[in-house]
Amino acid sequence: MTREAALGDRQRQGRRRHLELLGLAAAAALLLSRPDLATLAAGLGLFLWGMTLLEGAIKRLSGGTLDHWLHASTRHTGRAIGVGALATALVQSSSLVTLLAMSFVSAGLVTLPGAIALLFGANLGTTTGAWLIATFGLRFDLAQYAMPLLALGLLGQYRLSGKLAGMAGLLLGIGLLFLGIDFMKLGFEAWQDGIRLDGLAGDRAWHWPLLVLLGVIATVVMQSSHATLLLTLTALASGQLPYLPALAIAIGANIGTTVTAVIGALPAGVAARRLAGAHVIFNLATAAVALVLLVPLAWLVDAIAEVIGLAATAWPLKLALFHTLFNLLGIVLMLPLIPRLAEWLEQRFPEPARLPLTQARYLDPASLNHADTAVSAMEQECRRLERRAYHLLCNAILMPSAEVIGHPPQPHSVAAPIEREAWPLVNTRYHERIKPLLTEIMAFQARIDVPLTEAQQQHLAVLQARSLRMVEAVRFGEVLQRSLLRHSARVSPLREAHDDLRLAVAIGLNRLAEQEDGQTIAAPLEEVRRHWQDQLAKRLREHRLDPWLASTLMNDLHQASRMMAALSERDASAERAENHTSPQ
Repeated sequence: MTREAALGDRQRQGRRRHLELLGLAAAAALLLSRPDLATLAAGLGLFLWGMTLLEGAIKRLSGGTLDHWLHASTRHTGRAIGVGALATALVQSSSLVTLLAMSFVSAGLVTLPGAIALLFGANLGTTTGAWLIATFGLRFDLAQYAMPLLALGLLGQYRLSGKLAGMAGLLLGIGLLFLGIDFMKLGFEAWQDGIRLDGLAGDRAWHWPLLVLLGVIATVVMQSSHATLLLTLTALASGQLPYLPALAIAIGANIGTTVTAVIGALPAGVAARRLAGAHVIFNLATAAVALVLLVPLAWLVDAIAEVIGLAATAWPLKLALFHTLFNLLGIVLMLPLIPRLAEWLEQRFPEPARLPLTQARYLDPASLNHADTAVSAMEQECRRLERRAYHLLCNAILMPSAEVIGHPPQPHSVAAPIEREAWPLVNTRYHERIKPLLTEIMAFQARIDVPLTEAQQQHLAVLQARSLRMVEAVRFGEVLQRSLLRHSARVSPLREAHDDLRLAVAIGLNRLAEQEDGQTIAAPLEEVRRHWQDQLAKRLREHRLDPWLASTLMNDLHQASRMMAALSERDASAERAENHTSPQ
């Protein structure tokens, strides 16, 4: 970066900071001059803070149970919708379920249609938030319940650890939600004699899209459809907002939830973008149908409300009923189209034709949202690293991997002439293909910040140890390759011994790829090593071999043994870990 560019960048940052300070000063002045608006803003802030704490506490306390539950449900469309709705109702966060679904599909644990069905259910589950707010939040004085919850939560956060700290976080989150709802009720009540929103009558056709847009903007700004619905329900209950405009804003809140999926998909892979696209299409289609049928749906709500005994003026409960009905309508309309939608998205967002050699394929940031997907992504990427290491180890013994992996190596493979120029150096290939990928794997593992079971932690430790052992074997192979290349001529006194060594290592690599045990992997080389130790002593006595070359061969046998020992230890450590974590 040039000096002028750096100076310009600093100036832009300075202007941005000045604008932020001016914005904060203007907001502070407005809130100081309008205590009712300050109360409303404080309530909204407390509500959003409580939602964040509640989501984090539920993830910690579930210990992977929620994740396993959602994963298992995606095998059947109907079950995926039901479980998605129930999970969202329990955690009161469609964003959490959406991000989990994106991590599942990114890691290849579930199919795209199953993840789409899970999102449909999550949309339905968000309607329970409106029911809870309309039924309890607006009828009771929640502040008296909030204070003991806040006290217990704050004390527990500082004094407790583990699961108990998670419980304290749960209490603190619920307490903040209750206090936020109560503050917002107070804020709107203070508006009753001041600003009124009766002008939003929505009696013209072009009013409805504007009200929907208002709901979208509110949800995007606050990053929570629950917050938008809370504002709408509170304004509706206090008489600040007419009924039909409130329904249109609720439709917009549904559209606004897609922003979370889109933001989460931007840094993620193709699979996550496909799922985000499905989320956007479903919510837009559902909103379009609900907007067109707004008045008929409102009539249907009135009819159902009369049947179930709701008062004609129970507007908040009617809005919650409307929210549920139009989401159900969207599911009914879109459910038969899931296979076609998934197929279209796969065509619209195709897999990249070829990834750069240094780029990880499975370490999608979306996988970090969920323990199972993070571990699965690590496992798949470590397998890629191992496959690259196999090929590089074949390169180290100057044999094509096609002659080693997949079928038992044959003696004629090692007897073929060796063209030194045809074999790139292991060190070069290591820095091109192995080290960058290992760096990405280790960085990804360091970023895993979700609760892991003991078995998952042990599995990650095994994966890391196996990868490091493979890399260690490659480094031994680098030294071995240099000697094999120096003595590759047919007339070299070491060629016979090197061919035996190469064939023994090739057989060991073949057995390693077939997942045989560590002793079987190292056995062929051990036999060759014993044979040539005897031969070296004999040939040295008979002056048939130069001592300098004899020491070279001993060193090569030692390097090969160290390489196979690293591979055998890698295999043995994995077996020990599996035995340790398997149920007795």
